[in-house]
Amino acid sequence: MRPTKYSILAILFSLILISSEILVQIRQNPDKGPAPDLQSIINQHPQDWLAIPGTTVDPSTQNNTPYDVVATQIYKRADGKAASIVMTWSYDGFHRAGHAQEVCYNSQGFTVSTPKNISLMVGGQKLDVVTFEGRYGEMIEEVIYWRVTGGIHDSALQENLSITQRFKEVPRILIGDIPSNLMVRVSTWRPATEPPSTVHIDYIKSYLQSQTPKTRHFLTGL
Repeated sequence: MRPTKYSILAILFSLILISSEILVQIRQNPDKGPAPDLQSIINQHPQDWLAIPGTTVDPSTQNNTPYDVVATQIYKRADGKAASIVMTWSYDGFHRAGHAQEVCYNSQGFTVSTPKNISLMVGGQKLDVVTFEGRYGEMIEEVIYWRVTGGIHDSALQENLSITQRFKEVPRILIGDIPSNLMVRVSTWRPATEPPSTVHIDYIKSYLQSQTPKTRHFLTGL
């Protein structure tokens, strides 16, 4: 079968990735400064949402994670509805990027719905996220998440990424400029007998609108 331009591009891309992988292993990245204090960022919660004690990550356990920093917190609204927010961050966003959350949930025994890309309007800006439901027994966790790689917003499902999009990071990787990666996940639980909930979406909109422009840019890349 005669190769198409797309198959040739795919082969070239694979060869470049292999080469960049070798270079990454050989080169040492320069010091990128201190890691962000994700827990402090998460603790800056919006009004009308109160933190549930004991739901933060113990820093002493972070050596067991595949990331450089992990932070989480659960917040509850006056009506009793709760939302959980989780952030992971790594210096090396090429090897240690935030995992595709639907895959993580599936490996933990959840029955996962087909992930979809949706957009949320936050302060006049469009935030693209991945959304799915994870069912565990008689409970359903509704999830949205996105990633920011090297300061650039990335919500695309991996199977939807075009070859052109994948090529964008190659020049940086080849010169040893490995981008950092941030993953933000927000979710809420409900009984399977109840209708879909927007609690997690309500929370993240309020949360992002309450942040400074600098922090909001760090969290979204927007």
